Formats: sequence, C-alpha cells, structure tokens
Amino acid sequence: MLKKFDFKNTDTRVRRYIVPQRIVLTRGEVENAECLLTYRDRQIQLQERELMTMRKDSAILLDFGCEFHGGAEISVYRVKGAEAATLRLCFGESAMEALSHLGEKGACNDHIARDFTVDVKSYSTNEYTMTGYRFLLIELLTDCVVTVKTVQGVFVYQPYEYDGSFRCSDDRLNEIYDVSAYTCHLCMQNQLWDGIKRDRLVWIGDMSPELKTIKYVWGEKPEIYNGLRLAAVDAELPRWANTMATYSLWWLINLEEWCFHNNNYTYLEEQKDYTLGLIRQVLENIDNTGRFTAGTFIDWPTKDKKASAEATRALVILCMNAAEKMSRYFGEEALAEECVQARARAAAGTADCGGFKQLAALMQLTGIADENGVQVLQTGGAKGFSTFMSYYILTAMAQVCTTEETLTALRDYYGAMLDLGATTFWEDFDIAWAENACRLDEVCPEGKSDIHGDNGNYCYVGYRHSLCHGWSSGPVPFLTEHVLGVNITGAGCSKIEITPHLGNLAWAEGSIATPKGKVTIAHKKLADGTVETKVDAPAGVEIVLA
Repeated sequence: MLKKFDFKNTDTRVRRYIVPQRIVLTRGEVENAECLLTYRDRQIQLQERELMTMRKDSAILLDFGCEFHGGAEISVYRVKGAEAATLRLCFGESAMEALSHLGEKGACNDHIARDFTVDVKSYSTNEYTMTGYRFLLIELLTDCVVTVKTVQGVFVYQPYEYDGSFRCSDDRLNEIYDVSAYTCHLCMQNQLWDGIKRDRLVWIGDMSPELKTIKYVWGEKPEIYNGLRLAAVDAELPRWANTMATYSLWWLINLEEWCFHNNNYTYLEEQKDYTLGLIRQVLENIDNTGRFTAGTFIDWPTKDKKASAEATRALVILCMNAAEKMSRYFGEEALAEECVQARARAAAGTADCGGFKQLAALMQLTGIADENGVQVLQTGGAKGFSTFMSYYILTAMAQVCTTEETLTALRDYYGAMLDLGATTFWEDFDIAWAENACRLDEVCPEGKSDIHGDNGNYCYVGYRHSLCHGWSSGPVPFLTEHVLGVNITGAGCSKIEITPHLGNLAWAEGSIATPKGKVTIAHKKLADGTVETKVDAPAGVEIVLA
C-alpha cells in the first residue's frame, strides 16, 4: 500500500516521551496531580486507576525540568458533566510565560502556536503543537469534571552523537559548554533554526556561531548545507540573503569555512554560479574606504548605530578572505585580486567601535581596532556582552586580556543565566538583568523582577524573547579553540595545530569531530607550570603541537 504514496522526503528526527519533573502550582480543585510525575503507558483503557482530576476553573502548571523541542500528548480518561471539555494549554520557556496571556508582556503565538484552547472528550489521546518549552499550563474552562491519565512531553530532535566534548578543572565551564552544545542541538531540526519557540527561521548571519559549534561537536551534518542552499534560492541575485545585505557577506564567510573544514568542494562547485555572482555583487558595494554600502546590520544592540558602518569594514575583511580563496579555487584570478584590493581598503587604518564590545571584537580580530576598542574589550568583564557575538568577543578578549580574565567574563555572563534557572542559552542577555530577578522556574513574587517578561529589547521584548537560541552557543568553539588550543590549518582537518591556554585551570581535555574521525586532546599543568599534552588522532590527521 505504501507504493501509493509519492514520498518526497523523510523526517530523520526521533520522538521520545518525557514526564513532568515537578508540579509548580495548582489552582482550584485539582486532585492526585502527582500521578503525572511517573511514566505510564499513554494508551487509555476502560478501567483506569491513578488519575488526576480537574474541575471547572482549575489549573495545573507542570515543569518538565529542562527546555526541549516538541509538543505534549494528553490522555483524557473521562469527561463528566459535558459532552466535551475545553482546555486552555499554554506552553512557556519560563514559568511566568506559561502563566501569561497573549498580549501580556510580549506573549505571542509568533512562528508557532503556544497558547490556545482545545476540546477533549472521554477516552481520547491527543498531541498538541510543536514548540520550544519547559513549562505547560493546563486550565479547565468548562463546567465539568475531567480525569487525566498522562501528560507527557513529546521530545523531537535529531539523534546526533556528540563527538565533540570539553572537560576541565572548573565545573562551571563544563556546564556552560554542555548547555551551549545542547542549545545548538535543539535548533538542529530539519533546518538550522535560530530558536525553537520563536525565530524558527534560517538566518545566515546567525548561522556563523552555530556553524562553528556544529563543526566541532557533530561534524559534517546536512543542516548547514541545507540552510546555505535555502538562502541562495530565496535570495536569487540581486537580492540579499534574508533581505539583509550584510547577511550575504556572512553567506560567503560561512560557505568557505564549512567547505574547508569538511574538505567538501563538491558542494562549493554546486554553488559556483551563485557564489561568483554574489562576490561580484558584494564588490560593487564596497566603497573606496572599504566600507560596505548596501547595509550596516551587525546585531540588534548596534542596529543603526554610527559605529556599525565602521564595523562593516571588519565584515568586509572576513568576507574578502573567504571570497579570495573561493575565487582562486574556481580559477578566477582577476576576481581574486579584486578581493585582495577590497580587503586592503577595508584594512587601512583603525575604526571606532562606539563603545560596543561586539564591534570592538570584530575590529580586533581583523586588525582594525583602535586603542579605544582594545580598552572596551579589557574593561567591564561580562558587561556589554552579546549572546550572538559571544564567540567573537571572547576570542578577541583572549588577544588583549589574560586567559584568566577572559574565562572569568565567560563564567560571569553565561553562569548568570544558569543561576537564573537556564537549561538552554538565550537570544540575548544583559548581565544587569540578573539584579533582583527571580529564577525562570519560579512564580515571580512581588518585589522581584521577572527575568523573562520584564526584559528583552528590539524584536524580542518580554515573553517573545527566545530562551533557546542557537547563536548563543559561542562558548563551544571558544573553549575548543582557545583552551584546548585547536587551530584547523589543513582542509578537511588534515592538519591541526594545538596551542593550549589553560590560564588558572589545572587541566583540560576534550574532543572534536573531523571528517576522518574523532580527535581527543588532553592537557595537564605540571608542577613547573609547563603543560603536558596528549593527542589521539585518526590516520590522515597531522597534529602539530606548540
């Protein structure tokens, strides 16, 4: 019979069922809610025991213990006193979001429904929505009695093994690495999304830190290829990727980095016409000072700021590095020379970061930071950080600060989210938000700030703010490259230079994914202060120790 269907594609994701870990609160008449905390078969039978009972105007808020991507399956045993019962379901990344109503503090159903009503009948098992959440509010709106057998989360994800890892003598850094990788993993659905609740879209600039995490933790996975291909189709020239001109610069940067890391030039050949056409279009929009004139967006906190125009010089340098390499690969030597000249114009002189750490970081990494930019990176620790740009900020800080200072800023910034109950990292975070804030797994008491609903900026105000955003996974590539000291210098990871920076860590160890297999690395600080390094690499990978 299956032959009757013309299957165009299959879903490679898996589904797992999880039970709530905690009852945050109940309202009204709710009895025996604890039965939901134990796993049971979801199949309804005619004689059920151990049921939760709800009566009109009652509600229960469930905590699944960790944010995940998926829906919820509810098995209703009986509806008494009405033909059907209306339930309001509200999914939340925080407890307070699940307790909110649409329109309150930015609460919305943008990109996916997370707050809605459903009608249920006796002996029914139904699955609802597909979003990013940790908390679920179930509210009974009908004047009747409902008995419920199970409420289980339906966890949907790609079953990828974690080849990349990181462990060191600091448990906080270990947790930050793990949560960063998990955050990115959740966003690897059939496409690489920015967020699993809101921003379930493919943003090419945002892909940069995600790509770096993926290449070290999972290696060559289809989400990057799919996203680059999708963006190229959507942005048929002369349109720009994601309708944002600077994101076309990131498209070229990402393409070259991904193909080099995996030594997959077959994919580059597939994108040849678009790539060469885009390089020419970008060159037409670089002025004689090296600025990119078609757009200035770097990230939301710096949007429309004067310094963003200066920062496009840094993006031009990164883009022209990639464009030159790809032009030479295609035998387009004249085009490659145009890229060299454009890069030289962008690299001439210094640039003003306007006091923004993320802009200072891009300028430092491309050699155009002025003294003020260096000072911005050296001052304030975690203040002024951006989740999207955290990899670049940390990497640039490591050039002008000590390893100890840089790791302290990393601990303070990402650790503050963990202390507020985060199990995934957020679309944005300002360290000042943590002052007098309640944890996201608490019902916010009077006199405290709601860390979710009372914060956020730009397009992510209040509960619209995503608390699982793949671009926040920058600690993974930073810890891999700086602490473990990994520097890929040969296509397909054929050559890897290793220069560890332990700072005040006693030891650090980990692994990375490569096209030839996993490479494991272990560093140990000896009594005389030197570092002993051991590396296990598969055949075909040359290791060069500093």
